[in-house]
Amino acid sequence: MAYSINLSGKVALITGGAKGIGLATAKILAKAGAQVVIDDLISREKIEQELLCIERIGLKPDYFSEDISNENQVKDLVDKIAKKYNRIDFLINNAGVVSDWDISYAVHVKGIYYCSEAVRPIMNILGKGKIVNLSSTCVFTGSTGIPQYVATKGGTFALTHYLARTYAPFGILVNGIMPAVIMSDMIMTRYASEREMQEHYIPLMPIKRIGYPEDIAKIVLFLCSDLSDYICGEVIVADGGRMRIG
Repeated sequence: MAYSINLSGKVALITGGAKGIGLATAKILAKAGAQVVIDDLISREKIEQELLCIERIGLKPDYFSEDISNENQVKDLVDKIAKKYNRIDFLINNAGVVSDWDISYAVHVKGIYYCSEAVRPIMNILGKGKIVNLSSTCVFTGSTGIPQYVATKGGTFALTHYLARTYAPFGILVNGIMPAVIMSDMIMTRYASEREMQEHYIPLMPIKRIGYPEDIAKIVLFLCSDLSDYICGEVIVADGGRMRIG
């Protein structure tokens, strides 16, 4: 019998889930059977069609617009989810910004900590849970040209290790992913067209293609599944081999 990943009965909270990697993650977790809860500051009306798409492939998703950089709003968000579903099995700390120093730190570091601390008591009761933090390979390469993005994604990287060590005794496994060269609004700000971007990157990529949000979503699915039950405190580089062998 072929192995399949079944997340039925599980609840996943995805921050920044209205587009890009977050939205791709919401879709793949929903397809695996999870109840998906998305939090994003984009208005619901703008992503209504995407929410209907998720409902067609899985359970009807919930959508909230709480600011994860505000600790009280995070607590309110998690309380609402816990009261409705009585559990949170997965937290995907995906929300990201390109902004000034204060907002970048508030989202990429403080926001991740607030969300993780808010779900910890619920996961403690369950005796297990999975948290996945989205960092970036720019932490190692210094690329992007945005110092506050690089520095605060470094904070995400370091915080992942702190949370992994702190939460592991409670059965909560914390890991991270470092994507790079992923089709996104951010990468396209540097190019006039997708063709120009592809012509720049493909010659540099060992696998001869750029990445897409779905490539990262598949890794999140793995980290949420029981296939990753012996992985804790790891931050997986997902860049098509560019940093290591490019």
